[in-house]
Amino acid sequence: MSIRARIALLSGFLTFVILLGIGAGVYFFLQRSLNQEIDRRLASVAAGVPSAIGVDKSADGSITYVGLIQSLDPFASPGLYVQVTDVQGVGKARAPDVGSQVTYLTLPDDVLRATLAGRTVVYTAEFRDVPVRVLSTPLVDRQHQMLGTIQTVQPLDSMHKTLRTLRLLFMAGLGFGLLIAAIGAYILSGRSLRPLTGITNTARRIGRSRDLSERLELPRSNDEVQDLVETFNSMLDRLDDAFTAERRFVSDASHELRTPLTALRGNAEILLRQIEMGSVDNTDAVEILTDIRDESERMGRLVQNLLTLARADVGWRPDLGPVQLDQIALDSARLATRISSTHQLDVEIEDEVDVIGNADQLKQLMLILLDNAFTYTPDGSAVSLVVTPHDDKAEILVHDSGPGIPAEQLERIFDRFFRGEAARDRRAAGAGLGLAIARWIVDCHNGTIDATSVVGVGTTVIVTLPRAETPENGDGGKLEAPPQPIAIGAGE
Repeated sequence: MSIRARIALLSGFLTFVILLGIGAGVYFFLQRSLNQEIDRRLASVAAGVPSAIGVDKSADGSITYVGLIQSLDPFASPGLYVQVTDVQGVGKARAPDVGSQVTYLTLPDDVLRATLAGRTVVYTAEFRDVPVRVLSTPLVDRQHQMLGTIQTVQPLDSMHKTLRTLRLLFMAGLGFGLLIAAIGAYILSGRSLRPLTGITNTARRIGRSRDLSERLELPRSNDEVQDLVETFNSMLDRLDDAFTAERRFVSDASHELRTPLTALRGNAEILLRQIEMGSVDNTDAVEILTDIRDESERMGRLVQNLLTLARADVGWRPDLGPVQLDQIALDSARLATRISSTHQLDVEIEDEVDVIGNADQLKQLMLILLDNAFTYTPDGSAVSLVVTPHDDKAEILVHDSGPGIPAEQLERIFDRFFRGEAARDRRAAGAGLGLAIARWIVDCHNGTIDATSVVGVGTTVIVTLPRAETPENGDGGKLEAPPQPIAIGAGE
C-alpha cells in the first residue's frame, strides 16, 4: 500500500475516532441535561400540589380527600400529568380536564414503600405505551402525618424524538466528515509527497546515466520536504565532488605510475637486447640497473604514499599520546641531512615542548616538509626548521629560499597530485602527494597547517599542534638554559 493511501486511511480513522468521541460526548451530555431539566420541572410542580388538595379527617381517624388538582398552566408545565394516591397506592385526585375515565399510573411496590418512608423517588416507566419520567414524593399534613403520595409525570416521547434526530444527524455528519477527511488527506498527501516522487525519479536517472550534476528543483514550502530536497542536493554535491576527486586521483595515480613503469620496461628491454646479442656493455648495464633501482624506489615511495592516503580515506587514525616534539625535530633533522648533500639545514628549538601526537607520524610530517624544502631550494642555500612553544600550542616552521609560490597556486599546494609551475620547471621527482599527506597528519593531530610565500624569496610552511598538559616547575616548565640555534650541515 502506498504512503499516500496509508495517510488517507489514517486520517480517516483519526477523524472517525475524533468525531465519534465528540458526538458521543455531546449526545450523553444533552441526554443528561434534558433528564435533569425534566426532573427539576417535575419537582417544581410536585411542590405545589399539596396546596391544591383538601383533606378531611373523620372522628374515627379516616382521611377523606376533597377538591381536585387545579388545571396546570399550559405554558409553564406543558404535557405534565399529576396524580395523588393514598397510603395503599389508590388514586384519589386528578386534574379536572382529563375526563372521568382517567387511568391512574400504578406505582411499583418498591417505589410506594420508599415514598411512604419519606423519600423522593425518580424513575422511568411506561404509561399508555409511552415512556414517561415519574417523580414520586410523599404527601403529609402539617403534623407531618403521612396522607399518601404525589406523582408528577412527563412523557419522554418528544425528548426521545429529539435524541433520535440528533443520532441521525450525527451519523450523517460522521460519514460525511469521514469522507471529506479521507479525500482531503489523499489530495494533500499527494501534493506533499510530489517532491519525493521527483527525488525517486532523479535518483533513478542518476543511477542509469551516472550523471551526478543533476539536481532537484528546490520547493519554497519551508517545511520538511524542502529540508529533504536541500539535503538530497547537498548529498549529490558531495558525491559529485567525491567521484570527481576519485576520477582525478585515479587519473593522476595512473599518470604518475606510468612514468616509472615505462622507464623500467625500456631499460629492461635494452638490457635484454644486449644480452641476446651477446654484447653487454658494463657501463650501460650499470646505468640501466641504476635507473631501474631509482625508478623502483620512486615507484615504491609513490605506492607507499598512495597506501597512506588510502588508509586516510577509510578513516584510519594513528594513536595519539604525549610526545617530545623537540626531540622528534632533532631526529628528523639528522635524517633529513641524508636527503640532500648540497644544502645546509638550520635547526632552532627554543624550548622543550610536549605535544599530543604520534612520534612516527610527526617525524614523517617533518621529513616531508624538509624534503619538499630541499627540492625547491637552490644548491648551497639553507633550509631552516624552527620549533617554538606557546601557551597552549606548539609551532613548527619550515622555511626555504626557493622560487616561491604564486598566490593563485598557494591554496592548492595541499591538494593531491598538485604540482605548481616551479615543480614542473625543476622537474621534481615527487608526485604531488607529500603535502597532502602532511595535511592529513596535521588533521589527525587536531592541528593546522598553512603556507606563506613570496615569489623569488621563498616559502614558509607553518604547523601548529596542541600542547600536552605537563606539570609546571618553578620556572614555568622551561629549560634553565634554552638551547642555541644549531646548524646541521650536509657532511655532518
